[in-house]
Amino acid sequence: MIDKHIESFLMQQSDTFLKPASEVAVLLSEHNISHAKILLSQYKYSKVPVINQDHEFVGILGWTDIINFEIQHDFFYEKSDRTPISEIVDKDVCTVQKHYELEDILHLLVREPFLPVLNGQEFYGIIPRQEILKAFNAFAHTFTKDYDIIERKKD
Repeated sequence: MIDKHIESFLMQQSDTFLKPASEVAVLLSEHNISHAKILLSQYKYSKVPVINQDHEFVGILGWTDIINFEIQHDFFYEKSDRTPISEIVDKDVCTVQKHYELEDILHLLVREPFLPVLNGQEFYGIIPRQEILKAFNAFAHTFTKDYDIIERKKD
């Protein structure tokens, strides 16, 4: 359980956690593997969200997914242009709805660089782990301005 003071401080900054969909690099499920490689390398991302034409969240695609698929299917460049990413997108992804609980996202972000946020099925944005770490860092630096630290007596 998160201390109520930490949770209060972090939730005050929760608007800054969310990177809205309009600011997130995404792939469309119709894109091919070649396009995905270009986007991932251009933006230097290891993973990106995948959405469909209706802006519904489909899953996540990353370098590991692409490389594993290519190894398993003896891939070559020409095949990358003809294979849609919908064949390899990871659909078994943890997500949260736009009205999330802080404790839920902290638990889920331990293993992932970002957490997709949905409004129903619609892709709403992401919560990058980096933003949570920035908030904790700010809390740690300002904590002693608002609170006194007193050592507990050991029984």
